[in-house]
Amino acid sequence: MTALLEVAGLEVAFAAGGFTWPGQAARQVKAVNGVSFALNAGETLGLVGESGCGKTTLARAILALTEKSAGEVLFEGERVDRTSLMRLRRNAAMIFQDPFNALNPRMRVGDILAEVLRVHRKVPPDRIAARVEELLVLVGLSGEHARRKPATLSGGQCQRVGIARALAVEPKLIVADECVSALDVSIQAQIINLLIDIRSRMKLAMIFIAHDLAVVRRLCDRVCVMYLGRIVEEGATADVFSAPKHPYTQALIRAIPEIDPAGSLPRNMLPGEPPSPLDLPPGCAFHPRCPQAMDICRSGDAPVLRPAGEQRAACLLYGGVRH
Repeated sequence: MTALLEVAGLEVAFAAGGFTWPGQAARQVKAVNGVSFALNAGETLGLVGESGCGKTTLARAILALTEKSAGEVLFEGERVDRTSLMRLRRNAAMIFQDPFNALNPRMRVGDILAEVLRVHRKVPPDRIAARVEELLVLVGLSGEHARRKPATLSGGQCQRVGIARALAVEPKLIVADECVSALDVSIQAQIINLLIDIRSRMKLAMIFIAHDLAVVRRLCDRVCVMYLGRIVEEGATADVFSAPKHPYTQALIRAIPEIDPAGSLPRNMLPGEPPSPLDLPPGCAFHPRCPQAMDICRSGDAPVLRPAGEQRAACLLYGGVRH
């Protein structure tokens, strides 16, 4: 069966800026560095990692909102390029992190949704108003909200409008970029429940980007863990959380807070900060922070994903030989 979405060797590089001597090549930051994965129809993939690891850049490159430097994106088996980009845009949508800034403050909610319906020609002109109300009801709002502007809505209501706008294109794929991180905890739960309900009713595939592992554990079928632009572990959510393989994943999961006032703080927290993307260490980029680092981890190329139990991990603890 052909995957709905395939990402192969995707790279995104940005100019680092700063002074360079004549004849010296401009420095670049590889925000995404050789990422590959596949996503099936109806599947939810969690993309997790520390801030700055490349999650959002990867998502934007998949939807061609950010230009890729190398690699391929295939949607339903067809390579996404300039000629097929509109097909992707008609079948995929993004829910953004900031629910206020993602909406035009000068437009009414109904006009924001109607604009999407008109551009993508999803319904006849005489059906647009009715479809706007249907979308608002679908995300737990009412037709009355169509007459309001974003400034009069709460953060949770704005994010529901953002979800309605994504659903207006009748997508097969939704990319949700930290879409609950700016909301209160109680509102986060409502939005997560809404996404779970919509996913099951509409059989949507979803890439859910988050740093809150507890949310990912609840929502996602599979998880990819990113560190400095690379995927370092991939597997079914239950497997990754019950038996994490990569030392970085192990540290992330140890850091999940327990709701137990009698419990102690997590031990063996991950030390230090990630190295600068402008000056990555040789070998495994995680080795300066890794409690299990070996001499072989400190030189050569970065390790690639290889089988590690039920998962795949980019770690020399599994296999020991670079490919």
